[in-house]
Amino acid sequence: MEKALGILAKEKYRDFLAVFDNSRILTEQELISALQYLDETRPVLKIDDPKQVKSQNQEIYLVALRDGSGYCMDYDLTTDGEMNDLTLQVEFLKKGDGYIVSLDDLHTL
Repeated sequence: MEKALGILAKEKYRDFLAVFDNSRILTEQELISALQYLDETRPVLKIDDPKQVKSQNQEIYLVALRDGSGYCMDYDLTTDGEMNDLTLQVEFLKKGDGYIVSLDDLHTL
């Protein structure tokens, strides 16, 4: 996740989406729209690279899916070390001997 968020922090939106095996956010423009809080008149929100900016308030939740098929992670994003209102949802789904990583959603808290 830290590697993916480092890519997002560099505003390389297409490369960020390419990190995931699956994505419900289908296009680069949909990702940008989410970073604008669905208001195209707002600037695109700058996201911190978690390897460079540490937040004391960082919240990461990892929960096993009830059906045993994998895990769901909610990762609260930060800007300038402070929580912004965006949460990245990712699923780690069992496949064979490993997992696939699916970008499920980017939404406000």
